Amino acid sequence: MIQRLAQGQFFSGQQLADELDVSRASIWNYVKTLEAAGFEFHAVKGKGTRLKFPIELLDKEKITSHLPIDRKALLQHLEVLDVCPSTNQYLAQKNSLMPLVNGAICMAEMQTLGRGRLGKTWVSPYGQNIYMSFVWNFKSGISSLSGLSLACGVAVCHALKSLGLTGHGLKWPNDILWQGKKLGGILVEIQGESQGGYTAIIGIGINYQMSKQASNDIDQPWTDVCQAYGAPMGRNKLVAALMTEVLSVLGSYEDQGLLPYLKEWNEFDCYRGKAVRIISGKACEQGIAQGITRNGELQLLKPNGDIQLVVSGEVSLRLDDN
Repeated sequence: MIQRLAQGQFFSGQQLADELDVSRASIWNYVKTLEAAGFEFHAVKGKGTRLKFPIELLDKEKITSHLPIDRKALLQHLEVLDVCPSTNQYLAQKNSLMPLVNGAICMAEMQTLGRGRLGKTWVSPYGQNIYMSFVWNFKSGISSLSGLSLACGVAVCHALKSLGLTGHGLKWPNDILWQGKKLGGILVEIQGESQGGYTAIIGIGINYQMSKQASNDIDQPWTDVCQAYGAPMGRNKLVAALMTEVLSVLGSYEDQGLLPYLKEWNEFDCYRGKAVRIISGKACEQGIAQGITRNGELQLLKPNGDIQLVVSGEVSLRLDDN
């Protein structure tokens, strides 16, 4: 039913019932179920019902057709799921049963238990955003992976820029912003291996075209790609651009680390030179954000002139409005 309605065309209840070989009562129940999942419908007497906003469903063939040949070589496995608790969790469980190869990717139309940093919920309505996770195995120690989410943030910014978006940037340690509003985020989770290496699962969530109804639970200013761009960018095309840039970072990170991306991260930094607060539990540190170090620490210029290095961990960064 979602596939039939995705393009935004009008259908009568009887049309859908006939095509799907179910009763009209079943169609009515399906519509109510979809509304509960975040879909918005528009009904016109004599014409039928359609989605208020058409959606571009994920298409594996369309995605891979946009990938450069060298990135296709890095892409070892791509799964496109309908609904899952979270793409990070899905890959973590799969990897624990049988180790996955570098470049395995999972995407979903909807997450029921999407997560961000610090255990926060990641709002994940069906077909409106991008939820994707990458697997990459590293032989180096876990400390060397501290800058991985920052390097991937640069990759996300490159992908958005390559498709014509401007005005976007980064917020330490893992947010993508557009004109101060949250556009996306990155969540890197590490699994240890018996051989001494580590598996990184890199989750990327990007707001693509999210309805206000679906975003009621978001507790901060947000935007999506289509609002920022001023028109639909192409969901599958954006996914391919993200894969292209992130796979490039993952393929070289073991040897090069964060250093090649340090200058660009600081150029994309939306908070650099601004008064900020670092919040950790009930403690609060104030200062001026001065970009990041080669190890991914935030440099905080204190009122006394000292530079304090802040590790991401369980801390939050906020603009100081006082």
